Formats: sequence, C-alpha cells, structure tokens
Amino acid sequence: MSGKKFLYYPVFLFFVLIGIDSLFRLPYVQLLAKLDLTAINYKAKKDLLQTIIDKKDEIQNQPNKKLMIVLGSSRLLYFDHKELQSFYPDWEIYNLSSAVTTPAYYDYQLTKLLDAGIRPDLIVMETDPNQFNQNSVFKSSNLTYSFDFLYVLENLDLFGKDHFSFYLGRTLFAVGTFKPYLDQMWRNFRNPNLENFRGMYDSTYNHILTNNGHGLSPIDDYVEKDANSLQLTSHRTLDWLFASYVPSKMQYGFYEKILSRIQKEKIKTIVIWPTSSPNFEALMEKEPLVSEWERSIDSLSAKYEQTIFKLKKDPSYSCNAFADGGHVAKECYRTLMRSILLEYFRRFDPARL
Repeated sequence: MSGKKFLYYPVFLFFVLIGIDSLFRLPYVQLLAKLDLTAINYKAKKDLLQTIIDKKDEIQNQPNKKLMIVLGSSRLLYFDHKELQSFYPDWEIYNLSSAVTTPAYYDYQLTKLLDAGIRPDLIVMETDPNQFNQNSVFKSSNLTYSFDFLYVLENLDLFGKDHFSFYLGRTLFAVGTFKPYLDQMWRNFRNPNLENFRGMYDSTYNHILTNNGHGLSPIDDYVEKDANSLQLTSHRTLDWLFASYVPSKMQYGFYEKILSRIQKEKIKTIVIWPTSSPNFEALMEKEPLVSEWERSIDSLSAKYEQTIFKLKKDPSYSCNAFADGGHVAKECYRTLMRSILLEYFRRFDPARL
C-alpha cells in the first residue's frame, strides 16, 4: 500500500471536512454565519423544556398553583411574566411558543412533558391556517432547530422520508444550517454592530429562561399608528404565509395525534385561533383557502370533543393596538390572557363566573 498513498486521500479529505464542519458548531462561528435570533430562540425553548422536566416535582407540587403550558407562534409569545405573576398568582404559566410553529412542534413539546409525567392543568395551543401549509418554512424553522432523533424516528410515518433525510442532514452537519459563505462571514465580522448583536443573543436567551419562556420583544411597546403601513404589512404577511398554499397531511396528522392524547388523558385544553389587525383579518376573510381550512379544522376538532376558541368572535376580547399587520401590540396581551382564562372558566369551571 506504500505505493498507493492516493487511496488514503479520500479518508484524509473526509476528516478535513468533518473538522471544518465542527468549527461551525462553535457559537461565535455560528453567529458570524447567521446574524439571526431564530436559532437562539429555539435553543432557549429547548433548554426551558428540559428545565421544566427537571423541576417537575417542584412545579407540580406548588400549593394553590395551577400549571398552564402555552404553545403558539409569535402571536402568543410576548406575555409579560411579571404581569402574569401579579394578575394571576394562582397560575404558573410556561410559554413554549416560538416563531412560525406547527402542530409537529407542539406535539414534540407535549410528548416530552407528558412522557415525563408532567400533567398541566391547562394547555393553550394556537391554531392557524399557515400551520397546515405544506409549503411553509417548517423545514428551515421547526425541523432545523427542534426535535430529537428518537422523536423523529418514532414519528417517521408522519414525517416521511423527505423530512427525515432533511433532519439527518441538518443534525449531522452544522454547515447545513450555518452556511459557510466566507464573504458573508467576513462582512459580519467587520460589522460595527456585531458586539451589540452578541449582547442581544445573550439577553434574549437569558430573558426566556428567567421569564418562564415569555419572549423578549425586539420592538417592546411599539405601536404602529400609520394605517397605510398596517395595510402594507398585512398584504406582505398574507403573501408570505399563503403563497403556493397546499394543505399538509403531515401537520393534520400531528394535530390529530395531539387531540387524541389529550382526550385520552383528560387534559383541559383550549385550542385558540388568535387575531391580527383588522386589515389582515379582512384580507383573510376573502381567502377561500382560509374558510376551507376552518371547516376542516372544526370538523377534526369536533371528532375529539374540541371546539376552536376563535378570538375574533369573543366579545370579551378587545385590541386596538398593533405592532404590524400580522401582530397585536404587546399591550393587547393583557386582554388576551384575560380572554383565555374567561374561556377556561366558561368551559371547565362555570360556577366561578
């Protein structure tokens, strides 16, 4: 073999590539590759989930405290933890919401909690037409930053070979998620705001972990006052969410899996369809695919004795402040939680109303 050293070249090259890929597992290198808070949000939620599991005895044995788990997208993300503690002292509310989520993401979180023996007194789970879009950003968000190998393998019949292969590629090779575009990394390295962005990473992660998962809003108490801007962002959001919409059998499968388990274990659950700005809601009303989704999700939910809590039809909910066309302003989260708990009492404890 001494005269055939070239046979070792592929092995040597393989280990070189593995070494380069390992560099992209370093947090600082990942930051240079992608100045984006998506990854840190998902990491924080995964760590929070493990913290809840590790502290299950402490959490479940608090006297005179009920446990609520919130599962949603960015539209349920920005509750104020201190306000919740002050206004609802008899509730311990953990928020596992993240940006652009799906029933598969919710099922993963719930499976981990329920398998660990954690039984919430109330699950609040968001639903929305975009969560059931086969052509959504599921692969680049939930599938890239969530789940673990065993969960994906156990649900291979729902994920399918394509999603399984994608997950393996992103899990085994860091460069699948953090692209090694050297020119972009160099620009990010020379960016004068790089240190500020690193600070945002740290503060976002720490805020989520120390505030029961409730998000750190990048715009805080901002309210959009320009009607034209609300209309413009409503159109942009609609185009982004529903371009090339195709119903996802996979997401319907995960949704049904969730409903089946919570029915079997008799866990109180409110499936909520949040609202956005009136501009966006008016556009949604004109979309045939939205009414088709609503009929499908109502029918599937009824099969498991669930009724969708449609916030736009709830007289107790009122919001006139919006961050953009697709999101309410942070001040509306107060009336949002109030409406959720009123619905809880209407459904599960009407004697207290």
